[in-house]
Amino acid sequence: MVEPYFTGERLTPPRLRFSVSSLQASHSNAYQGLKVYGPYDSQHLAKEAVRAALIYPNQLSSLKALLQQGLVSGDGAFGGFQRLFRVPLEFCAERRVESEDEAAVRRAVQAVLKEERLDIVMLLTSQRHEELYATAKAELLGNGIPSQVITAEKLQDPNQRQWILGNIALQIYAKIGGTPWTVMAASLRRELVLGVSRAVDRHKNVVVGFVTLFTADGDYQFLHSLAPKPMEWAQLDAYRDSLANLIAESYEEYSRQQGAPASLVIHLCKRPGKFREIAAVEQALQRLGNKLGNKVPYALIHLNDDSNYRLFDTADPTYVPETGIKVSLSRNRALLFLDGRPADRTTALRRRKGVPRVLEVVMDRRSTLPFDEFPRLVGQVFEFARVNWRGFNAGAVPATLNYSALVARLVAQIGTDRWNAIASAGALRDKAWFL
Repeated sequence: MVEPYFTGERLTPPRLRFSVSSLQASHSNAYQGLKVYGPYDSQHLAKEAVRAALIYPNQLSSLKALLQQGLVSGDGAFGGFQRLFRVPLEFCAERRVESEDEAAVRRAVQAVLKEERLDIVMLLTSQRHEELYATAKAELLGNGIPSQVITAEKLQDPNQRQWILGNIALQIYAKIGGTPWTVMAASLRRELVLGVSRAVDRHKNVVVGFVTLFTADGDYQFLHSLAPKPMEWAQLDAYRDSLANLIAESYEEYSRQQGAPASLVIHLCKRPGKFREIAAVEQALQRLGNKLGNKVPYALIHLNDDSNYRLFDTADPTYVPETGIKVSLSRNRALLFLDGRPADRTTALRRRKGVPRVLEVVMDRRSTLPFDEFPRLVGQVFEFARVNWRGFNAGAVPATLNYSALVARLVAQIGTDRWNAIASAGALRDKAWFL
């Protein structure tokens, strides 16, 4: 029996880019980069101010004031929304509800929607309430307005409030259509990348979430979500048709903006061998090739964040490996450590969190790109972890895996019937509304 031979290396974290027009506006740290340079698209956002409305229950009036003041003027290390994103945040409307029930919240939402040029609606609640959350989201998304739900417990700890406010500000900027930062990628290859995940709604219907990202001039940029067609799996043919249409639509939009991509990469957020979408993906790509008159080279990449593998660094007292450790298991299988021990920080924080799981990356054998491309594609996954705008410390999951899962989960919560009307309006295509 031949013993397995593993090879390892540490991938270099990519620098982040904070300007469309300058390669010099880069930084290794997202928060510090925003403080120094502002967001990537600050010269192109075309907004004099971000106009927000706030809905809150009567018993949280004092906390509401802290939230508004913190976002506008800052709190501790967080200097306020405008300092980071170079555009003021204005609260142009607010509604107080006497009770946190669906009817009261729906009335409040309908009232604030009368405000002109509204960019986002914030909802402050005492605790997480799924039905209330779904009702507010559906009402607002139906009008093309993203929302931000904030629970009281997140703001009540004064020692953590500054960091919570920073993450809220980041999500707000991305949800209104802004691009906080991109990645200075190692490869300049023109390549369309899609993330695919799925969720199950309350009626046991399967909802598939899509997020499209693309490479351009050495950086990764979020383009738009393609979650508009919830699919019941009563017939696989219907799913295949929807998937083919979504891939073709994404390919054509990329081609209009960047020229035809050299290849497609599809991140499948499931374990290898158990992902029912493979057959549909293959047929969709074949149909796309027939439409274009040529075959499009593609790679199917499985991203499994629930791997049975674990990695430990016995040379460190925490046993936590450094961020970016990659272990190659074969020509098409590797382990990637995204949430490891930062090389430039103390390990005190990691000691409390323990040893995190690794990401198992597998290139499906049905891919038409050669396995020689696999090391580059693993590096691409590592880079996508740095464009996760869920929070400043959200880099433990690649954006393709995290965003597509969020899309599917939120559509399932809202309900497929309500989502069809929301999607047909098309107002949310260029916004990260799902964060």
